[in-house]
Amino acid sequence: MAYSNDTNSDIIVPKKWYDKLPREAWSNYEKVDQPDPWFEVYKLTDTVYAIYEDGQFEEVISYLVLGKEKAALIDTGNGIGDIKKLVEGLTDLPVMVVNTHTHGDHIGGNHQFSEVLAFESDFSKDRADNGQTREEMGHYLDGDMVWKPFPDYFDAETWRIHPFEVTRWLKDGDKIDLGGRALEVVYTPGHSPDSICLIDKENKLFWTGDSFYPAPIYIYAPTTSLDQFIESFAKMVELMPQYEWVVPSHNEPKIEKHLIKECYEAAKRIKAGTAGEYTKGEAAGIKVHRYDYGRFSLIVRAER
Repeated sequence: MAYSNDTNSDIIVPKKWYDKLPREAWSNYEKVDQPDPWFEVYKLTDTVYAIYEDGQFEEVISYLVLGKEKAALIDTGNGIGDIKKLVEGLTDLPVMVVNTHTHGDHIGGNHQFSEVLAFESDFSKDRADNGQTREEMGHYLDGDMVWKPFPDYFDAETWRIHPFEVTRWLKDGDKIDLGGRALEVVYTPGHSPDSICLIDKENKLFWTGDSFYPAPIYIYAPTTSLDQFIESFAKMVELMPQYEWVVPSHNEPKIEKHLIKECYEAAKRIKAGTAGEYTKGEAAGIKVHRYDYGRFSLIVRAER
């Protein structure tokens, strides 16, 4: 969700954010028993599992998508829990990681896997080569950012986002074959330079990573671009006839696709200066404006 967590500003991290948990949306899906209390696992369909980390503010969701020959693990969370061990308990298929982007809260378990796919960019290459240090991740583990006990095997003092090897660099339009199931890459920069969505046209599912989720969406960091965000949403709106459900990487596992068009229109109004009321704040030393739209918000640099 965040490009870094070096702020605890209320405009980013509301006080007692965890009081809203559990989110009602999860009650619509079958919960899967598994031994690691850091994760909650839900079965969205017979071939899609949501792996939810509700114990940390970002509420990251990774997804295990099963084909006939391979499985794709869409993102690997923040590296607090042992996601590889968890996934091995859910499937016997060989598992490839597919990153929606390379922010630290989506690549924490990448180093555990031998096959990793990510969009090719200077940004993602830097993350693969260097990961992120505890200091670069800022307040990620501090104070109210985490409400659950850490797993017994986790060491908060030595935690970092480890470097990892990318075995396949992705480009816009690439297809990822899982055997009887294909995920197609849609390049959607804006939230990050390497953001992608993944569309499963046969099953009408659209994984949006951090391009869209039902919470404040961050478009204020130096590596973000509101112009690119708007261009990407134009593509996402154009694709709407080819998917029925949006599958985001934070907070809730499946949301209504009409929100994609609503977010597109909202971003255009912000760009045009006609978006109306906003809340002023500061995040990571950057002055920001937050525009609220009910199911989502957009946080942009104040010069907009």
